[in-house]
Amino acid sequence: MLAIETTGLTKRFSRTAGFKDLIPFLKRSETTAVNDVTISINEGELFGLLGPNGAGKTTLIKMLCCLVLPSSGTARIFSRDTQKEEQVVKNMLGLVNAEERSFYWRLTAQENLEFYASLYRIDRRQVKTRIKELLHLVGLEEFANVRFQTFSTGMKQKLAVARGLLSDPKILFVDEPTRSLDPVSAQSVRRFFREKIVSGGTTLILATHNLHEAEELCDRMAIMDRGKVRAIGSVGDLRARFQSQDKCELLLRNCPEDITSRLAGIPGVFEPRTEIRPDSLTGVMLVLANRHAVLPLIMQTVFESGAEICDFHLAELPLEEIFINALRPETITETA
Repeated sequence: MLAIETTGLTKRFSRTAGFKDLIPFLKRSETTAVNDVTISINEGELFGLLGPNGAGKTTLIKMLCCLVLPSSGTARIFSRDTQKEEQVVKNMLGLVNAEERSFYWRLTAQENLEFYASLYRIDRRQVKTRIKELLHLVGLEEFANVRFQTFSTGMKQKLAVARGLLSDPKILFVDEPTRSLDPVSAQSVRRFFREKIVSGGTTLILATHNLHEAEELCDRMAIMDRGKVRAIGSVGDLRARFQSQDKCELLLRNCPEDITSRLAGIPGVFEPRTEIRPDSLTGVMLVLANRHAVLPLIMQTVFESGAEICDFHLAELPLEEIFINALRPETITETA
């Protein structure tokens, strides 16, 4: 079942022009934050929205959460229209962001969650039990009566997750969850999302520009830039689509001195170089284009040189390179 489905979703904002905004008949210029986004996200999926700052990730999330009205297009949450059935949709959603100012610093973790539970209209008879369960889930149970202002950055983020889960949402939106966290805390938060949230059946939408985080967590992701979705797929799908070159390493025994010149003569082989290892083996590093056509020629050349192949390795393209390739002007023209 589809958890989220959008068709042509677009959001335009009027640019502020100072005192000119007071003149009613003066036409204002507009900027498009989200441009014709059409995506489908499955129930139980961990889906990433990946893109640079200003790509439109946060605006898209706000529209899906019924916090911002779209200029055009439609969005459905479990087949419910976000504009026509706003309250029903809101009851199915949770939102986590890295904004600490939305908490009351002089209140304890328990008091903060009790306040937000009242906004969610959770039955008072269930509030304390629900809060206790959530604080235990995020590892803050022993800090229930500690003031928020004394929390570390990681603890504040975990409390934000607990708040987002108060209404037991079917879909949890998470915006830049590990921003400003140290590596240990960030890894803990990522593991929590995968092991505690998604494994429980909740659909999780993660907006981030952290490439390592997206690659580690997401089942699929959409790469956004300047309001548009440039590509959608798993890391493997995106790698297959945008990987134009491969890095190859051969480990050879009895390697002749002219091996690099022999390999350089093969069309599609670039930058061949050798490295002598302490174990008397020779490492040969190559960059390949169209590996399916080139690899057989490499093997044949090595065999004819009299060398023996002891090991062979193809390096996968890092997500960072996929991201850069997806945002190149020529790629955008092809995929837009």
